[in-house]
Amino acid sequence: MLLEKIKELGFPQKDVFVSIKDFFEGNEDDASIGVNIYPDPPSLREFYDTLKEIEKTNKTEGVFVRITDVDDTDWFYSDTIYLFGDYTLDDVKNMFKLLRPNEIYEGRMYDRSSNISHIAPGIKVYSIWWD
Repeated sequence: MLLEKIKELGFPQKDVFVSIKDFFEGNEDDASIGVNIYPDPPSLREFYDTLKEIEKTNKTEGVFVRITDVDDTDWFYSDTIYLFGDYTLDDVKNMFKLLRPNEIYEGRMYDRSSNISHIAPGIKVYSIWWD
């Protein structure tokens, strides 16, 4: 069960990230990500399809969904995606345009320890955040 995995990884004391597959498969809660995008928020399917396409590119080392909350919605809630890869900031902004994040910047948004520890040298980290 995903909730058990999230708690085993140290949530809420640690930042816990899961794969896009773990976050989106079985998820039917439109309020689980991008909830404050207005008007016309992207659907869960648009989020998932966009992230899967990004994950498949040869420049991507990983795409991870940060678990922000496990209690207040029908599914787990996230406000942040981490993208690891060989991209420029402009590349990332273009790839995420459909999903309309509030902020995108190079580096990890959160400094707390997490279950993502080792990334190959030279790979950039981007934080993609929705309010």
